[in-house]
Amino acid sequence: MDLLFENPIAQMYGPYFLAVYAVFILGVVIVLAIAKRLIDRTDRLPSPAIPHKIDPYEIAFLRGGINELARSVVFSLVQNKVLEVSNSGKDSFISRSKDQVAGNLRNIEKITLDWFGETRNAKDIFGKSGLVVQLKSFADVYATSLEQRQLLTSDESAAGFSMFKWIGILSIAAAGGYKMIAALMNGRFNITFLVILGVIGVIAARYVSKLPRMTKLGNAYLERLQLAFGELKVRATRESAAVGQQMPSAQTTFAGVDPLLLSVGVFGGSILAGTMYDSYNKAFERSQAVSASSCGASCGSCSDAGSCSGGSSCSSGCGSGCGGGCGGCGS
Repeated sequence: MDLLFENPIAQMYGPYFLAVYAVFILGVVIVLAIAKRLIDRTDRLPSPAIPHKIDPYEIAFLRGGINELARSVVFSLVQNKVLEVSNSGKDSFISRSKDQVAGNLRNIEKITLDWFGETRNAKDIFGKSGLVVQLKSFADVYATSLEQRQLLTSDESAAGFSMFKWIGILSIAAAGGYKMIAALMNGRFNITFLVILGVIGVIAARYVSKLPRMTKLGNAYLERLQLAFGELKVRATRESAAVGQQMPSAQTTFAGVDPLLLSVGVFGGSILAGTMYDSYNKAFERSQAVSASSCGASCGSCSDAGSCSGGSSCSSGCGSGCGGGCGGCGS
C-alpha cells in the first residue's frame, strides 16, 4: 500500500500533475483520432458508379437514415395524391386522399399508406410507435446493402474500434481517479481542477472517437450524386414552383423515377420550399421542431451523431424523433 501511494506520481505537486495529466489526455485524444482515421480507408477506393436503376429511397436512407427514408416515402405518396397535407395552427396532419385510388405501389409505400389509415399528425411519424418503426425492416435491408458496398460504417468496424475507444476513455478516468485517491489519502482536498480536467478529458475522448455514420466513400458517393443531379434539382423545383402545376411524368432518363422524388432523396425536403409542395415541407419542419424539443428533454446529453441525422442508438426514445436519430447516445 505504501508503494502504491508513495511514489513520484502520487506525491507529485498538484499543478505539475495537472500539466502532465493534460498532456496525457491530449495524447490519448490524438491517438484515438488517428485510429479512427485509419480504420476507415474507403477513401482509397474508387467512387461507385451511379446505377441506372437508381432507388431514391435508398439514397434518402444513405443521406439521413430511417427518418429521411420515411420522409421520402411520404412525399412520394403526397406527390401521387394518395396522401394530402394540411397545416392547422401548430399542428400538421397527413391524411388519405378520399378521391384518389392508390395505383401500383411498392411494398414500402403500401405499408406507409396502411399506417396512416385515415389521418395522422405529422409528428407521429417519428414517435415510438410511428412510421419509422414500421419501416425498420426496409431500413435494415438498405443498411446491409450500403454496408456491403462500404458506404456506411459497418457494425464490424464499430466493434473493432470500440476496444481502442474504451481503452482511451478508461485510461483517462483511471489516471485521474488514481491521483484523486492519492491526494485524499495524503490529506489534500483541493481536487476540483483535477475532477474538471478528468471530465473534460473523458468527454473529449468520447467525442473524437465517435465514428461517423457514413464512410469516406459514402460521403464521396453522396457528393457525386448531388453533383450529378444538381441541374435536375434546379429544373424539378422550377417546374413545380407554381402552385397547382403538375409535374411532368417520370422520365426514362432516370429509369422511370420522378425527377422531383429523386431530388428529394438526394438533397432533402428543403428543396420543396416555395414549390407547390411547400405545405409538405412546412409540415415536416413543424414535426421536426416538436420532436427535437422532446429529444432535448428526454435525452439531454444526446449530442454526438452528427446533429441527429441518422444514428440509431436513441431510436426508441428521442432518436427517431430528432430528424434522423441521435446518432450515438451512449455509444
